[in-house]
Amino acid sequence: MKFVSTREKRLWLSVFSIIAAIYSTLGMVRNWLLFLENSAWGTGIFSFGCCLILVLLVTRGMTTLPRWREILTALGIGLVYLLILVNIERPDERIHVIMYGVVALLIYEALTERSIHGYRVLSSYLIAIATTAGLGTIDELIQLTLPSRVFDVHDILYDIVAAIMAVTANASLMWARKKAN
Repeated sequence: MKFVSTREKRLWLSVFSIIAAIYSTLGMVRNWLLFLENSAWGTGIFSFGCCLILVLLVTRGMTTLPRWREILTALGIGLVYLLILVNIERPDERIHVIMYGVVALLIYEALTERSIHGYRVLSSYLIAIATTAGLGTIDELIQLTLPSRVFDVHDILYDIVAAIMAVTANASLMWARKKAN
């Protein structure tokens, strides 16, 4: 694939790096999660990660101080994420929502960058969601070959939900930003 800009190249490299990290650590993740679950660090690290992603999402593309519409939209998005993540019982399922949400946003941004430079991209949102779902499915298929892991359709559904939430949150923030200006 020929990249249309340095930014697009960085975005795709970020996607590939995250996916490589996810796939290459599949055998070790269970031990890490057990350690985090049994220590006081788990909740703090997870909460910090959630806050960091929310801050990155909200401040992406920000050139001026946010107006009330943007602030209220960001708070609404944060509340929806909080409600969903609190109701997911297993930490490994929460991590799916975070990781694959980030992957979906990076794919969406890479596709948007490509379309800005004159290449036709039919629907960045749908492609980002479908690609993320495919990558999540591959994640689960790899787990079929690992003795310490199991294939779980619920994880694929969490990956799809994560992608939908991330691109919808992004669209909502972009809408609020346009309306505020």
